[in-house]
Amino acid sequence: MEQFAFIIGLLLIGVLLQKAPAPADFSKSLNFFVIYVSLPATVLLQVPKIHFDLSALGVVIVPWLLLPIMAGIVIAMTRNHPLHVRAALLLVVPLGNTSFVGIPIVHTLLGEGAIPYVLMYDQFGTFLMLSLYGSAVIARYESGIFHKRLILKKLLLFPPFLILLFALGWGEMPQAAQPYLQTLSSTLVPLALVSVGYSLKFGGEIDYPLFMKALGLKLLVMPLIAFGILAALGTDLPALKTGVLESGMPAMITAGALAIASGFAPALSAALVGYGIVVSLVTLPLIAYLMERLL
Repeated sequence: MEQFAFIIGLLLIGVLLQKAPAPADFSKSLNFFVIYVSLPATVLLQVPKIHFDLSALGVVIVPWLLLPIMAGIVIAMTRNHPLHVRAALLLVVPLGNTSFVGIPIVHTLLGEGAIPYVLMYDQFGTFLMLSLYGSAVIARYESGIFHKRLILKKLLLFPPFLILLFALGWGEMPQAAQPYLQTLSSTLVPLALVSVGYSLKFGGEIDYPLFMKALGLKLLVMPLIAFGILAALGTDLPALKTGVLESGMPAMITAGALAIASGFAPALSAALVGYGIVVSLVTLPLIAYLMERLL
């Protein structure tokens, strides 16, 4: 569980830096690097590794089925809130931390055999949704109006999406370039987590009833719905357990960084990412225990 200690440590570094004489745009600068350098490098490395396995089709389908369900619930839940709050929740609720947190916790709870299912859920689901859905949300809510041409333009100019298209067309990067891409990719999680920690604040900026609803939706309702979907699809037991746990992961760090960088309720976005990670250390083992007893 050293990975979790590292996550919490990075969040604490960000919190401590709030007391330092940091530049006014410190968090925005970190997020800018994450979006334009770290995330594209990760896309170039990971997308060519995607390999589809029909035996676990449910694991691939469930994040895409959960996406419109969660988006609909968020829109209904935020009908009396500002649009920037809705935009923040549309980013951080459907998109989970299915890799950096997902891999170590699923390995711990379900064993090595579950890791291929984790990679399928993450790469076919969350990873692709970040570029496609995430960029569409940003385009829609940054402008404040629903303009199809503007959304399409923003989508096509969103750096991770452009790199995604390139990676799908090109395939695996040259061997000589991979160590350098790996170095750039390795900056994604530390920088994004420090930025989230730096944005964490308890105070009047956060609507705590909404925060608690969103956290419950992310960590409890999503895995419950995923369980129903996967059970209905007749998914194999190891894949079902993995898909449910992946669906109950805390909010994706990069989605939180994108929300903060776009000015979408930064305090709320940071809180859902940061505190969500801590709370998930309780909810995920509990979900695994309940599945073990029920299945």
